[in-house]
Amino acid sequence: MFDLATGEEQWDATYEAKGRLMYAGSRTTPAVSDDRVYTCGGFGQVTCFERKAQKIAWSIDLAEKYGGQLPMFGWSASPLVLGDAVVVAALGQDVGLVALDGETGDELWASQPVGTSHSTPALLELLGESQIVFLSTPTRGSGQDVAEPTTISSFDPATGHLLWQVETLLTGFPIPGPVQIDERRFFVTGGWRAGSTMMSLQKDGSAYELEELFHIDRGAQLHTPILHGGHLYMLANENWNDGRARRAEGGLMCLTLEGKELWRTKDAPFFGRGNAILAGDHLVLQDGFNGTLRAAHPTPDGYHQVAESNLFGIDDRKDHQMWAPMALAGNLLLLRSQDTLLCVEL
Repeated sequence: MFDLATGEEQWDATYEAKGRLMYAGSRTTPAVSDDRVYTCGGFGQVTCFERKAQKIAWSIDLAEKYGGQLPMFGWSASPLVLGDAVVVAALGQDVGLVALDGETGDELWASQPVGTSHSTPALLELLGESQIVFLSTPTRGSGQDVAEPTTISSFDPATGHLLWQVETLLTGFPIPGPVQIDERRFFVTGGWRAGSTMMSLQKDGSAYELEELFHIDRGAQLHTPILHGGHLYMLANENWNDGRARRAEGGLMCLTLEGKELWRTKDAPFFGRGNAILAGDHLVLQDGFNGTLRAAHPTPDGYHQVAESNLFGIDDRKDHQMWAPMALAGNLLLLRSQDTLLCVEL
């Protein structure tokens, strides 16, 4: 734990996790409540840290307890805190999502199996109901740049009961979570040339019905798109357009809620697998190659950059894998490379 104002380390608590994963760095972000911090490590250790006591309160190994199968790039689903419960992706043959008591780690419910995933469960309010929506695949994807079957499941947050489930052609490696548009619509996207789809949910009596409103060819590989002012802003950067010759096929794009691309930055700038966060009326973007920070006005009439800073002092365009999400605390922005954490004032 670090002091936000000074960066001084205040305390730490550690656990052992043996093994090696593809690519360096953590996969998930901590979930924080008033007195606890919940994490999920790349090998499936779900851990609760007590903030005041500055120690580990409990820890569960998803592979040992639920038979969780290690996803290709490691466990990448962040914990979801819902009141006194924390929901995690167990990814076992008999168990999909699990809700644990936030204080004790005791199981509250376990859902039916969902296959495998790198995506984080999201709490959406659809049709006036709270629903946990989760993207997964029946089996590990091929890794080829082709669309593959994706399962979208919805669970009751109180019981883990399956509300509805649909299979669509999207990606074999779900990573970004769903984006709620309104009480009926949500948007899903993926990398590996999966594209993106707008879904609509309806209900006839007790039966749910899903409809695909549109599908576009471009998608986001790592980070969830941002809804702002009735438009979607998405970093359409993935494996197939990562090379210099194809970067004009990617970039930050603005999309209408009807699926029309209004503009795209292409390779000027091309952000790699960096990420974006909404800070007030500005879109703040970290370049995935060298960490350059850019701020722009999110408007449908074009990319309007207002500031740029190479905070890490990296001048080359080699991919330094600055892919982690940023965090915003008031007007303080936290961002990191593989070995350095920075805090900047916006």
